[in-house]
Amino acid sequence: MLLLGEIVRHHARYRGDQPAYVIDHADGRADRVTYAEMDRGTNRLAHVLMGAGIGRGDRVAILAHNCVEYPWLYFACCKLGAIVVPVNTRYQRGEIRHAIDFAEATVVIVGSEFARDVEALVEDGELRGVDRVLVLGATPAAKPSRAVSIEALDPLLAVASDEEPEPDDPPKEYDAHVMLYTSGTTGSPKGALVSQRTYILQAGTVHALGGLTERDVGLSMFPMFHMGGWATPLGYWVSGGTVVIMRKADPAAMLRAVARDGVTYLYAVPTVYESMLALPDFDDHDLTTLRLLGGGTAYMPREQIERIMSAFQVDQMLILYGQTEAGPVTCLRAHDVTTKAGSVGKPVNHAHVRIVDQDGNDVPRGTPGEIVVSSEYTMLGYWKMPEETAEAFAGGHLHTGDQAVEDEDGFLFIVGRIKEMIKSGGESIFPAEIEKLLAGHPDVAECSVLGVPDAHWGESVLAVVVPRTGATLDEETVIGWVKDRVASYKKPRHVRFLDDLPRTASTRQVQKTVLRERFLAGW
Repeated sequence: MLLLGEIVRHHARYRGDQPAYVIDHADGRADRVTYAEMDRGTNRLAHVLMGAGIGRGDRVAILAHNCVEYPWLYFACCKLGAIVVPVNTRYQRGEIRHAIDFAEATVVIVGSEFARDVEALVEDGELRGVDRVLVLGATPAAKPSRAVSIEALDPLLAVASDEEPEPDDPPKEYDAHVMLYTSGTTGSPKGALVSQRTYILQAGTVHALGGLTERDVGLSMFPMFHMGGWATPLGYWVSGGTVVIMRKADPAAMLRAVARDGVTYLYAVPTVYESMLALPDFDDHDLTTLRLLGGGTAYMPREQIERIMSAFQVDQMLILYGQTEAGPVTCLRAHDVTTKAGSVGKPVNHAHVRIVDQDGNDVPRGTPGEIVVSSEYTMLGYWKMPEETAEAFAGGHLHTGDQAVEDEDGFLFIVGRIKEMIKSGGESIFPAEIEKLLAGHPDVAECSVLGVPDAHWGESVLAVVVPRTGATLDEETVIGWVKDRVASYKKPRHVRFLDDLPRTASTRQVQKTVLRERFLAGW
């Protein structure tokens, strides 16, 4: 069976002294963890979770910045057949509540800086299924709760067994091992469930595309609550390599890490590459260990690709396209990256990709259509959302919502999104959530949210607002209202005011196409 726990178990035996990962700290420190240490930490945490009643199919939420223990939790749950529920560290309290409560998690592992939020939710009775909170560190930051056990994790790990756990109901390869929240147009995030088998196959594909070996050192710029924060390191762990896990995507820290740890493969989103190149001391960093660059998540024109490759003095670059629900879909390989710049490449091995019209029929090459994919890399479905799952897999293929054209050579070019998702700096933002928040402002009569082009972030949020009669609103007030209630990256960066929104005569739905024509022309 293809079980993720076997990866760390195998490498602990055959290359136990080799670094598995490096956790980079904001102050320049770095914690290095060998494969043997990772396996022992994984096993100890698995025993702690078993003692808390966690078994196959149970959900364990984690709200923490990237840290030494984060990979342990992923692999501990894999060895038990449990499901990790990573929570976005940029969430506000209401978003945290939804993520944990919707997943029906019974145990929450929390960084000390977030313990107060979780404790408040517990005391208010808003985390109905949680009966244990484990705080990273030696002492719990939160006060004891009468309803829920709140304990420091370190003392529990110190006395736990580092022997391989033997759950009564062992995991199976088709078991879900992670619930990744992905934005949608329904106003609430959806929990995409991905199996152990799927993530091993995804990691193996990434391994093959990059030609990764046990001698490679990668760098992961993503938070571990993000799909890329788990999938990127796993690509190196499958091959027995080493990965540097950044606390956050700090351009200067990333360059320092490349030089300090001898990084050979650097993957970054376009905005981060541009931020690195803009640093005044860019040329002072030793980047000679790099052999391969990777990019994706947003359009990269030829000029940008060539500028990045020239600055880093690397002659190979991969452009990857995929989704949380779909896994890896296409890759623009190194030998095509300049001649087919702007493309997301061709389908990866074992991914059946089609471009279809609204009726599910294949469209001719050169004609826009939706990307649909069928492969072993796709999710199992959405947690507790059977209708949305059926819709996503309508016709037997997973619908990406992305619109593309295929050229005469079989290369795919993304031309837009059928869904209204806004992609900003690698994060997904759904307009319905922001519209709902703005509608709660006492001076907002109605509103609509759009994505607009942004040279740095790829896209940013534009809020079109109709003030209530007699009310006075300004841009700062609208932005602050949103910023105070959700993660900062979701806030509008632009606000426009109208007397009324264009609506259809029959259904009275907002005509976003009219708004786009009005505000995006010449943006």
